[in-house]
Amino acid sequence: MSIPKEPRQLMINLMYIVLTALLALNVSAEIINAFFTMDDSLKGSNAIVSSSNEQLMKAIGEQSKAYSQFQPFKLKAEEAQVLSNQLVGEVEKLRNLLIEAAGGLGEDQLPKRKTDKDVTTRLLLNEGRGVALQQHIEGTRAALLNLIEDENAKSEIAAQLPLKIQQPKNEKTWIESNFNQMPVAAILPILRKFENDAKVSEAVILNYFLSKMGDVFYKPDAFMPVISSNKSYVIKGEPYKGEIVLAAYSTTADNISISVDGRPLDVEDGKAVFSESPSSIGTRTHNMRIELADPLTGEIQAFEQRFAYQVGARSATVSADNMNVMYIGVDNPITVAVAGAATESIEVDGSNLDLSVNNRLAGQYVAKPRRPGVAEVKVSADGFPETAFKFRVKRIPDPVLKFANKTSGEVSIGEFKAQQGILAILEGFDFNAKCRISSFEIARVPRSGDPLFERNNGPRFTGRGRNLIDQASRGDRYFFDDIKVKCPGDEYHRKLNGLIFKVK
Repeated sequence: MSIPKEPRQLMINLMYIVLTALLALNVSAEIINAFFTMDDSLKGSNAIVSSSNEQLMKAIGEQSKAYSQFQPFKLKAEEAQVLSNQLVGEVEKLRNLLIEAAGGLGEDQLPKRKTDKDVTTRLLLNEGRGVALQQHIEGTRAALLNLIEDENAKSEIAAQLPLKIQQPKNEKTWIESNFNQMPVAAILPILRKFENDAKVSEAVILNYFLSKMGDVFYKPDAFMPVISSNKSYVIKGEPYKGEIVLAAYSTTADNISISVDGRPLDVEDGKAVFSESPSSIGTRTHNMRIELADPLTGEIQAFEQRFAYQVGARSATVSADNMNVMYIGVDNPITVAVAGAATESIEVDGSNLDLSVNNRLAGQYVAKPRRPGVAEVKVSADGFPETAFKFRVKRIPDPVLKFANKTSGEVSIGEFKAQQGILAILEGFDFNAKCRISSFEIARVPRSGDPLFERNNGPRFTGRGRNLIDQASRGDRYFFDDIKVKCPGDEYHRKLNGLIFKVK
């Protein structure tokens, strides 16, 4: 179009161009705002992934501290974090440069010239920063994959890494397709996505190294208290001393062998059972030996210990296998032993509880108390009078309520909205039991405005309760109150203390 020489016509044409531009801006305002909404969402996602990666590194560090041969995995995991952080840092510098070139941040904390296309074209195409970004992304991806020595695993990991350059199907270059004549508002979430890709790729690498640590050794998956004493029988008035430890073992271990006095024992579920039938009263002394083969080097470590026990006259014992307290609503395992009596002649009964046989030959039973107070287990056998053993009976303790793995405090808005409900956890409780949340009240107190209340049924957020959680904004306070919980054995609901959180 030629430029008119007449001032009046020139003014009319300029007004038409300005009007057209204003109309285009009005049409695209919602789209521009959507870009910034997407950018904020990616930023929240990055924070969650970064927090998860820190937990992975903590687990890797603990494994390498326990087993020195895992140290190379830890060093490579740290290198993966450095590579990821370097790329995120460079991308963040580029974001800040774009914002500054677009006039900086306005009162709404958005770039003043957020629709400016010349800034992005100049910085990313004309001045070569797009090329540098592409090279950094490709170099970081290659460096992350080079940390994997196993070629088969490297191929699988490569398919999982989102950090990559995808060439466009048209004739344009990757840089032209992504950055040429694109407004600043559209470029910012693209750069944020590269940060997200870097952190997710870091998580893939960290998970791989952590899994490699779990492949080498058998992990302890069972625990039991063990007491070691020079005497297993004392006379009244004498002191009894023993060393008590919590023994951890693997039920899947197949690299151990156990023998007593040179006689090998069958090892099942990581344990061996020693059994003998003494024919006389007195002290019986034995030597036990455990050999452990290192699965990496084949080197065998041997551990030896002498143990002794006294063979005496008839007596009866009843012990709660977990502790000296029984709980309503769960199976309480107990062991009954009557020395000097035939197993088939032993009779076990109780009051304020129901008893069932788990393994009669081993003297193992399951007790289910009926109500709080005291329960009795009565034992009798041929030639042995009835003896009663008393146990305290309690309700299952109150569970600990948690939201976002916290009992109170501040929670980021991304993590807050990602939660599915409230958990009731029986911390430090030795029995397999779960308490269920029946209902609770949610109160949202926004920074300005009136509080909103909803009643939520069940532990998960549903219906209006879910909607109230999704309405969370930074600065809001949430109160979870009137929480009703029912644990095994409860006749009525328990009302527990509420939770208070601030959304940041």
